Amino acid sequence: MIPKEILIITMQNHQKYFPTFDKKKNLTNNFFVVADTKDPKGFVKLGNERVIEARLSDAEFFWRRNRSQNLVKQVSKLKNINYFKGLGSYFDKVQRIRKLCGLISDEMLISKEKIEIASSICKVDLMSDLVGEFPELQGIMGGYFAEAQGFDKEISLAVTEHYLPIGMDSIIPKKPYSVALSISDKLDSLVGFFGIKLKPSSSKDPYALRRMAISLVRLIIENNKSFKLRDLINYSCTLYKEQSFEFDVKILQKDLSKFILERLKNYLKEKQIRNDIIESSANTSNIDEILKVFKKSLALNKNIKKDFCQDVISIYKRSSNILVSEKQNSSEIIGSVDPGLFKNDFEKNLYKRIHDIRKYFSSIDKSENYEESLKTLSLAKNEVNAFFDNVVVNDNDPIIKKTD
Repeated sequence: MIPKEILIITMQNHQKYFPTFDKKKNLTNNFFVVADTKDPKGFVKLGNERVIEARLSDAEFFWRRNRSQNLVKQVSKLKNINYFKGLGSYFDKVQRIRKLCGLISDEMLISKEKIEIASSICKVDLMSDLVGEFPELQGIMGGYFAEAQGFDKEISLAVTEHYLPIGMDSIIPKKPYSVALSISDKLDSLVGFFGIKLKPSSSKDPYALRRMAISLVRLIIENNKSFKLRDLINYSCTLYKEQSFEFDVKILQKDLSKFILERLKNYLKEKQIRNDIIESSANTSNIDEILKVFKKSLALNKNIKKDFCQDVISIYKRSSNILVSEKQNSSEIIGSVDPGLFKNDFEKNLYKRIHDIRKYFSSIDKSENYEESLKTLSLAKNEVNAFFDNVVVNDNDPIIKKTD
């Protein structure tokens, strides 16, 4: 049976017909065509049926031929297809993707063998007649070919979905092998284009790198995954170097990290998060912490007007104002506390509260509940206010002043 995507795209793009679907969204054998003429004898209807029949007959021929061509044996032929000037062939690209996938597989605890097979064959459909005729079917046809040739379902699905998502609005891969392959493909492209100095300008983005980066951000956040992107970028640069494509790694890492963080900010804006929260969250983090930034921003945005969140802001403002003042006066602050120097209960109570808060934060893991963390921080309100209201921070004794 011919994949429905071939039938739909043949009708829509080539003939400008309207395919029809049943209640279960299955494609039917009926279609609509618009003609600016009356057709009492049905000649227009008959003519269009003949045209689409011929079109679909050609598509079926290509489908049968392409699906029988061994994917693995065709991988080496990718050497004859240029990926981009300065970045090698598609064969070079799949070798880089394969190794990136191998590294990611360790983080995701998935089969290295299976993800490397998926990455090795993911671009082979570019040589097929069907993708040559319908470029929109890249990846989709590769997945069908893999399925027809008996590859594991997870491998076939990864090939199908590795171009996804495409920007902010498209569907997103959810299966681990699909996620790993999609991230590797996009990261390889981003590193490559930044490496040859083709990063987007303020007005132009001819290679859709912004869309690629926002897709990378979505893959991480919407799959609730964390990746060491900085290490992956460095490793990607190494893989390019092994193929004799050498980049300035330090500049690339800096520019690409900044670029990805900007896309993260755009993503947060789409989620209706306040600008000041976005800036404070993103500007104090790196690209390894994309998921953490998102969750923190979401929690803060949700609770910003609640009393406990206002208490946290009040505590921070009061404390930081004094620290900034002391730094401006060139005072040395040791940053450690000697309880033996305490003179009153206000100091002791604050010290105990801080100890309790530290104990909480040392016990949490990657599944931190950020709303709970805010509530825990807010518990220090009374002790902080009592301390500043009753204790002279700028003590005359320089030892006490430095350690308070």
